[in-house]
Amino acid sequence: MTTYNNSWNNAFPGIAAHSVIIGEGAAAAVGVLLAAGNILIGTTAGDPVPANLTPGAGISITSVTGSITISWTGANLWVDQTTAAVTMVANTGYTSDDGATLVTFTLPTAASIGDFVEIQGKGAGGWTIAQAASQEIFFGIVHTTAGVTGSLSSTTQYDCVKLRALTAGATSTWSVVSAVGNLSYV
Repeated sequence: MTTYNNSWNNAFPGIAAHSVIIGEGAAAAVGVLLAAGNILIGTTAGDPVPANLTPGAGISITSVTGSITISWTGANLWVDQTTAAVTMVANTGYTSDDGATLVTFTLPTAASIGDFVEIQGKGAGGWTIAQAASQEIFFGIVHTTAGVTGSLSSTTQYDCVKLRALTAGATSTWSVVSAVGNLSYV
């Protein structure tokens, strides 16, 4: 093990203990003391600055001395649906898993543009997507009947579909962005 004496510390007088040293070229080096959770963020205008990470939607960041933890705070992104009916939640996927019973998935009552829902078939009973008043699903050049009489359904056990919301609100319009199987629409 190599042991150093305090002569190195003397090369940087006035810099606080535990500081990060930033070179200044010909000028004297500076020390930056970081608070718990700080990291150095580069700038184009000068020295890096100490800052905390900023969480986006559905993300949490916990900073303590010597540690930063980044976590997802959203709801369960995938649900094993084992009952015959459910109103879907935006940005959630479902496994249709009620044995020989048909599972009816109703589109979310409210959606934002870009929200998704996804269904993966598993149970032999298959699945169908029911719509609320004024809702509609587009699948290429075909589409479901607008409103509560329209639906999109699996025809075989392992059919799957992913829908993306094209309009917002309770009267949302959805589009099939991926599908496996020969889906049936009304």
